[in-house]
Amino acid sequence: MNSILEKINRKTNNAFVKRPKKTLENFRFAYAHRNIKNRKKILYALTPPAALKNVGDHAQVIAIRAWLEKHFSGFPVLEVDKKQSRLFLPALKWLIQPNDLIFLHSGGNMGDRGMWSENARRLIISTFPSNQVVSLPQTIYFSDTPTGKEEQEKTRHIYATHPNLTIIGRDPRSGELAGELFPKAKTFCMPDFVLSLPPRQSDKKNNPPKVLLCLRLDDESALTAEQRKEIGNSIPYQCTYYDTTIDKPIEVSERKVVLEDTLNLFLASDVVVTDRYHGLIFAILCQKPCVVLRTVDHKLTSAMHWFKEIPFVVFAQDIDEIPSLVERCLAIESREIPDWNAKYFDRIPELISRF
Repeated sequence: MNSILEKINRKTNNAFVKRPKKTLENFRFAYAHRNIKNRKKILYALTPPAALKNVGDHAQVIAIRAWLEKHFSGFPVLEVDKKQSRLFLPALKWLIQPNDLIFLHSGGNMGDRGMWSENARRLIISTFPSNQVVSLPQTIYFSDTPTGKEEQEKTRHIYATHPNLTIIGRDPRSGELAGELFPKAKTFCMPDFVLSLPPRQSDKKNNPPKVLLCLRLDDESALTAEQRKEIGNSIPYQCTYYDTTIDKPIEVSERKVVLEDTLNLFLASDVVVTDRYHGLIFAILCQKPCVVLRTVDHKLTSAMHWFKEIPFVVFAQDIDEIPSLVERCLAIESREIPDWNAKYFDRIPELISRF
């Protein structure tokens, strides 16, 4: 045990003297996982902590953990969230061996609007140059501002130093940006991982229909508060407002329950109107008609590429179109969806040249 503590202490540059609490926390973490130090393993980093209350982010973890179990069965998975990835970095340096594979969590935060995540991603990429690192599907967006350009250049420079990096875009535009910004990395494009979860179905139809308005309430929304209200008033059916960011923390032990409750909410509706990427995906998983609205970036406009052959998913260019598009969606009988795993996710291990 003392040898572990000494090595952890060296990793923190004698932080035991400067920050004894952090060193002891790293020691406990390293000691708890010492049995997998010399085993080939997967580090799955930057997952959402409980305080990140977005159901979509936690649904991604459920989907990715299932995917890892399917394709990398037998390899222990060490999961660390965004806070732990930084806090336990000295312990991770001790635990992670050069032949271990590192996956970075998926999402929509590769850019200057998600600097908490982007800084942590930069840290992992720069800390483990000897490991294969795979950033799972991300929406990539750096704003056309001095700050956005500066952060884009920092990211581009740091990523370029890694000799075995894969960046997966979550939509065609992000895939293009990955290729442009990171020419030394392996880059390609895949849809959001939540689509890999088993689809749900409900034959129940409400009369009159019920509409779920899954609308975001953050700075990525292209809607004003008045427009959100106007959407509900313009639809001649019972409307329920919802956002995938909920009021309470989502603990690891509660992820699946929270996701099931969310999917049941979508199953209980007849049509969904959303500007949330995971609002759209939950609607597709539940095979519910969906009217999609734009956000302030290309997150959904570009992502619609994946759904262009699904007849019950339509895009609204303007909120005035929503009532007629709701009626159009309700009239569509087809509920067929692709086999997302066979079409996309099962191909990833080969594309990244699995170890």
